[in-house]
Amino acid sequence: MKGVHKNSKKVWLDVIGVSPSGIAGIDGVVRQRLTHAKHIIASKRLLPALSDLGLAGRCRPWPSPFADVYPLLSGWRGEYTVLLATGDPLWYGVATSLTRHFPREEMRVTPSISAFQLAASRMLWAMEEVVCVSLHARPLAYLSGVLMPGVRLLILANDGKTPREVAGLLVAAGYGGACMTALAHIGMAEEASHTATAKEWVASKPTPSIADFHVLAVACPLGVGFYPTTPGLGEGAYKSDGTLTKAEVRAITLAGLAPAPGQLLWDLGCGAGSVGIEWMRGAKGAKAIGVDRRDGRLKLAGENATRLGVPDWQGVLGENSAVVDGLPPPDAVFIGGGIDGQLVGRVMARLKAGGRLVANVVTLAGEVALVDCYGKYGGRLTRIAISHASPMAVGVKKVQATHAKHQIWRAGVPLTQWVWHKQNGGRNE
Repeated sequence: MKGVHKNSKKVWLDVIGVSPSGIAGIDGVVRQRLTHAKHIIASKRLLPALSDLGLAGRCRPWPSPFADVYPLLSGWRGEYTVLLATGDPLWYGVATSLTRHFPREEMRVTPSISAFQLAASRMLWAMEEVVCVSLHARPLAYLSGVLMPGVRLLILANDGKTPREVAGLLVAAGYGGACMTALAHIGMAEEASHTATAKEWVASKPTPSIADFHVLAVACPLGVGFYPTTPGLGEGAYKSDGTLTKAEVRAITLAGLAPAPGQLLWDLGCGAGSVGIEWMRGAKGAKAIGVDRRDGRLKLAGENATRLGVPDWQGVLGENSAVVDGLPPPDAVFIGGGIDGQLVGRVMARLKAGGRLVANVVTLAGEVALVDCYGKYGGRLTRIAISHASPMAVGVKKVQATHAKHQIWRAGVPLTQWVWHKQNGGRNE
């Protein structure tokens, strides 16, 4: 069979990206693979052209819901199957999810130009300078994690309502002046666009009619407040019941945990969820599971995660010692409460190779436990004491002045931190 690479004996699942021009845009070598397929799955708009090629008997549309495709393909396993997808199937496309269900050596992916690339060409934006986000069947909250002054966003829309929903989020975040362009049916004969500021999208009545299939280009203005992706967000970024790791301590803690793309953090005793949330904001695809014994705290943490753009943050209700054996193996663990030697041992055993463990304590009992762990396992033990300038007290009142001569240093509660890396099962200093 022509056009098949050297591992063709193993490949049975062939995912081919299709440009807006449809079947006509597929080159001859790739098109020939269609004629050898026993099964073809394609969007409904492509079925007439496939019928013209005499392939109607082998074709069926993509199932709805999409998850139904997995058992279907499992039943065809080993039988040469072609899936026709939109644009680049590995860029927020179907192939990304397929690689989680089928061995990669049994698959081949052939990309076409993506909707993101076409949108960038219309806007004359360099691809390396834009941030691409998909809101297709995903929460709008994801957008909050990438809003920055001056950022240019290309957003794969969920439907025709997406521009107004995005505009509402932008206005609420202080980006009402952001320029938004909806690019519909890009590359097709019916291509159209509509441009307005976020404020204008929200205020417009009736809402401009935008086709479901579109990409939204957003240019955020400069000089607008935002939440940076660096650790140590101000306390005002979070709702809490008072159990919130202070910003400076959080920054030091995240430095020890070292967020990395795709890695999983356990945040044991998560409180308002700040450590796990900033772990996820710090690296693409990073995941976090927060454990707390108070349901109210978990609800607050979930609200914080959604507002700060990481709605995939997970909360688990229970005592640390009762739940850790049932969690997936972590790449890093933060223990912010309820530490003891037995818990540490169980956590260390579950950590993946190269994993990081950070524990913070403020009580004497907790410090004794960390000193014991340090003696047994090595690592790094640090005392952290932070002071802030504060108005001095005169009698029973504080002087309400900001001048330096009326300010004094007020020390926070000192904290002891232990950092340990899982390296070859031995001590690390």
